Parts: sequence; C-alpha cells; structure tokens
Amino acid sequence: MPLSMVDKLKTDEWHTMVDVNPKGVLNGVAATLPVMKEQKCGHIINVSSSAGRKYFPGGAVYCTTKAAVSMFSEGLRQEMAPNMGLM
Repeated sequence: MPLSMVDKLKTDEWHTMVDVNPKGVLNGVAATLPVMKEQKCGHIINVSSSAGRKYFPGGAVYCTTKAAVSMFSEGLRQEMAPNMGLM
C-alpha cells in the first residue's frame, strides 16, 4: 500500500496497485468462474478495505483500487446469482 499525494505522480506505484488489487481479483474470478458456472455452485471471497469507502490522505489511488474491488464484487454477485440458484 504505497501512499503518496497524487501530485507526486508515482505512476509506477499506481500501476502496481492496479495490477495487484482490481486486476488480481479479475484474474482470480476469470480462473474460477467457469468451473463455478458449470457446477452451478461455489464461492469467491474478495477482500477489499474500508479505504474503498473513505479517503485518507495520500491514499487516493489505493482507495480507488479498493473501491473498484468492492464494486466489481457486488456486480459479480448480482450477475451470477441467477446462475447459482440464488435468485
């Protein structure tokens, strides 16, 4: 969780956070979802953070990546619930 004010333009750190947080979740879902759909059951647990709901100084990029994880997880739940017999 590298922290810095946006105007420091630590773009290498930004790319790393995006690669680990939202892209890591996306890749994990892509690896497991086909099997879950075939079985019509399963669980995916994504870990976000309260930082996805509340900004803290120096955390704009980190907070953004955690908000993306939360929103993606909710979208995944809503889209897949009918396929898993949940709706």
